[in-house]
Amino acid sequence: MDFASSRLFGFDPRGPELSFEDLQRSIFVDDVPKLRAAIETAIETGSFHVELRVRHPDDSFHWLAGGGRIATDESQRPRWLRGAYYEITDRKMLEARLLALNETLEARVAERTQELAESVTKLEETEHRFRMLVEGVTDYAIFMLDPSGNIVNWNLGAERIKGYKSEEIIGQHYSVFYTEEDRQRGLPEKAIATAARTGKYESEGWRVRKDGSIFWANAVINTIEDADGRLLGFAKVTRDLTERRAAEERMRQAQKMEAIGQLTGGIAHDFNNLLTVVSGNIDALQRRLPKNADDSLRRLTDAALRGTTRAALLTHRLLAFSRRQPLEPKSVSVNVLITGITEMVHRTLGERIRVETVLAAGVWPTFVDSNQLESVLLNLAVNARDAMPDGGKLTIEAANVYLDEKYAANAEVAPGQYVGIFVSDTGTGMTPEVAEKAFDPFFTTKEIGQGTGLGLSQVHGFIKQSGGHVKIYSEVGVGTTIKLYLPRDVSRDRDDETRTASASIPQAKGETVLVVEDEADVRSFTVETLRELGYLVIEAADAGAGLRLLDAHREISLLLTDVGLPGGMNGRQLAEEARLRRRGLKVLYMSGYARNAIVHEGRLDRGVEFIMKPFTYDGLAAKIRHVLDAE
Repeated sequence: MDFASSRLFGFDPRGPELSFEDLQRSIFVDDVPKLRAAIETAIETGSFHVELRVRHPDDSFHWLAGGGRIATDESQRPRWLRGAYYEITDRKMLEARLLALNETLEARVAERTQELAESVTKLEETEHRFRMLVEGVTDYAIFMLDPSGNIVNWNLGAERIKGYKSEEIIGQHYSVFYTEEDRQRGLPEKAIATAARTGKYESEGWRVRKDGSIFWANAVINTIEDADGRLLGFAKVTRDLTERRAAEERMRQAQKMEAIGQLTGGIAHDFNNLLTVVSGNIDALQRRLPKNADDSLRRLTDAALRGTTRAALLTHRLLAFSRRQPLEPKSVSVNVLITGITEMVHRTLGERIRVETVLAAGVWPTFVDSNQLESVLLNLAVNARDAMPDGGKLTIEAANVYLDEKYAANAEVAPGQYVGIFVSDTGTGMTPEVAEKAFDPFFTTKEIGQGTGLGLSQVHGFIKQSGGHVKIYSEVGVGTTIKLYLPRDVSRDRDDETRTASASIPQAKGETVLVVEDEADVRSFTVETLRELGYLVIEAADAGAGLRLLDAHREISLLLTDVGLPGGMNGRQLAEEARLRRRGLKVLYMSGYARNAIVHEGRLDRGVEFIMKPFTYDGLAAKIRHVLDAE
């Protein structure tokens, strides 16, 4: 090693010959692997370059850069490593300072701008420093304007964000970045006028790139003045906030949906309790009307029941939209399900609309609540009918689909295998603006009184709650396609999709039922209905009373309990304690809004039997018998 190199590594040039181990001791431990890698590279390619840090005996550290070649003997074996090292400490320190300046760019730009205003004699030097600072910045568009607003310089960040090269844009007025609407409103002129008057102007809005695309920008304009206060021009900094704005909008939407979901869940719970009392008693009244009763009385009770049914459907839609309805998923063949409801769709849509199903062979099963999926498809069919007032064609397709990672990342869904169900119509279609809002709750294009605005939001909520994805495609005058994606069910056990109709309302077989319900009117209706069905009934208003009755009456076969109970013990906790005291006790939960006690991730816990309020006489009879007869 020569005299200069020895000094660079912190050794006395007059000392003994240095070995590679001696060099390693002066090199920072983290940088030794870099030197070894450089030597290995030199052996393979013949040359090397490396940058590393060394510590001198006085504890000072220095950056060195070196390069060289490997000298080989006649057999091409490495013999000597020849090269040169030079100090780059000043350059590294400058890079570090530039990096720090880059991290606080806006503050630095304002600082430099103020320096320009302080003394016109330093303008050229300051402008040079400014260029050095911003030249390599790509996250910000930084450029200067003359007093009229014409662009006088341009950085790489401006080229990346706005799409213009410096030779294309310098000399043009900066209003070229504004939308046509903003230009007509005079916003560019107002911006620099405000900056000239107050020293600074800041705003956010849509700006236009060279290719015509728009982005959401934050723009700051600072004035540049000489020592006498004369305006020399403006410094302008623009940031592209499109992604941040989209993320904030998604967050706001999620917060809004969560808030509405909590509200609707609470409303649905109380409303379903009320509907249970109203619809149940109307149903009981109708059953007890004598056969020779006035037809007008039957029409009145029929109308009242239709009203409560519609109200119950509305609360179910609210829960579906808010993803708070309890689902009872099972392995379902969508081909079988679609085939089973096709005739119902035909009858619902009428003769003017032709219904066609295109079902691919070998469609995978999906783990979903089949009743809710049928409701969704009928809902979409009715929407399609309304979009085809003059008739048309409705197509329901099913096929296997794979959503790749690129699509899934943009759709907020996990990549993988899905069952696709596509519902298409040849109706009026939607504009992009309407399609964008189609899944929003309470949004509707129908006349007042013709729709609740919850149809598609119910579809969206159910599919998302089931772990799937929904997408809408529409073109005005052509039609609309709603694409539903449900995760493939890879389990082997499949439930039988066949349905059997009960010929009669199932009655009691001498069993005793314990009813625990805190709402007095709901409890009264439930108890009376069960007694009418032939069951012996014991009732309690809270969990504590229910447990005492359970201990006193060994004949109780079934516990029918509300999920939400007062007194510190909910229905799930009551059932667990009851089964500890009475092995084999059957349990049926009821609620107008199934909370997390029996529902997790939107699905009923395994083995849980549940009936949703408001329930009918027939529905309660069938469910009670099903639970009691189950093995």
